[in-house]
Amino acid sequence: MGNDKMIIIKCLRQKHLVFSALAIAIIIVSVFNFCLLSPNKDSAYPNRVFGIPVHTQIVEKGMPGRAQIKRRIRYVVIHETANHNQGADAKSHANYLSNGGEGSTSWHYTVDDHEIYHHIPDNEVAWQAGDRRKHLGGNMCGIGIELCVNSDGDFEKTFENGAKLTAYLLKTYHLSIHDVKQHADFMDKNCPETIRNTGRWQEFLDLVLKYVQKVT
Repeated sequence: MGNDKMIIIKCLRQKHLVFSALAIAIIIVSVFNFCLLSPNKDSAYPNRVFGIPVHTQIVEKGMPGRAQIKRRIRYVVIHETANHNQGADAKSHANYLSNGGEGSTSWHYTVDDHEIYHHIPDNEVAWQAGDRRKHLGGNMCGIGIELCVNSDGDFEKTFENGAKLTAYLLKTYHLSIHDVKQHADFMDKNCPETIRNTGRWQEFLDLVLKYVQKVT
């Protein structure tokens, strides 16, 4: 009877370990797929944000930059274009993406000192954060905003317009200030470069919070 009892106890322990392993696996898979299995049903298409005109110029389906992968939005990811050429404003970047851009690389909005262009529906993945398909990552769960740094533009105004758009998106998708990320949070890249190099990230977040309180 002693040996039989030990065998039974051993079997029960093995079953317990199997069930525990299965439970852990289910939890991991659930977390991994959260952004994809619970997508936002709709994307916002604003016409104006705090008086700034927003032009909808969505990349056509079938283009490399339009992944068409629905997901749940968890972040707003701030970038800078790093394009200092004259005329490298939001409209020129919108046309660039519409014409194919650099293959699969894309983002959701480009902001300059007087207007905003909307390129990819907010509830679709855009390959903008450099972290591939990492679960809960910037690509899979983030709205990418590019701030223009063209030499003939006013970056101070672009900075403010970017904060306004970020505030609008936080309110629209029920996110918090902690969900505003830098491109650098997801990969080893100094982006948004100007903001980082001048130590203005907290200033940007404070400005976002200011406008969050004004969104109706």
